[in-house]
Amino acid sequence: MTDSGLSTQQIAVIDALSNGATATDAAAAAGVHRNTINNWRRNNLAFQFAFAHAQYDRALFYRERTESLVDKAYNALEALLADPKTPASVRLKAALYAIDKAATPPAPKTQIQLDLEKVRISPNPPVTIDRDLNIVHPVHNSAQDAQSAQSAQSKPQPIRREHPKIGRNETCPCGSGLKYKRCCLNKAA
Repeated sequence: MTDSGLSTQQIAVIDALSNGATATDAAAAAGVHRNTINNWRRNNLAFQFAFAHAQYDRALFYRERTESLVDKAYNALEALLADPKTPASVRLKAALYAIDKAATPPAPKTQIQLDLEKVRISPNPPVTIDRDLNIVHPVHNSAQDAQSAQSAQSKPQPIRREHPKIGRNETCPCGSGLKYKRCCLNKAA
């Protein structure tokens, strides 16, 4: 594992995907199955964050490359506008595209939505450390303690039957002599 919490395989996948590789090609390069990549993209917050960051960096790289063409685009525009005989609509569109890209700021980094159902809370209570005495004191949260006590009391109770369950292939209790599945099973519903 690296400092970012990602494995070397996850980093290899992020590099491949951010450079335009398909999920299948990235999986083959990293030595994992493509479904593993899909699981990382859905369920691993560190992977999602690193992948979004890599995509943002790639967009900035291409923006910088486009910015280097702005001077040529302006020169092409000046030449097209100065020469009335040159109908170069394709060059004009390309020049306008480069200017538009250079004038448009990059989109802000996307924030990863935190799914509270996937967040795991550590069972270890928070502690304070007294460095002078080298003692660790647990921090008590009375609201959290009350909530956990209340949830322990409100656990669902198991369902208890008054009579034993009748099997489908047993004789029907109505006395018809038929199997329960042929006689009263569907009548009760």
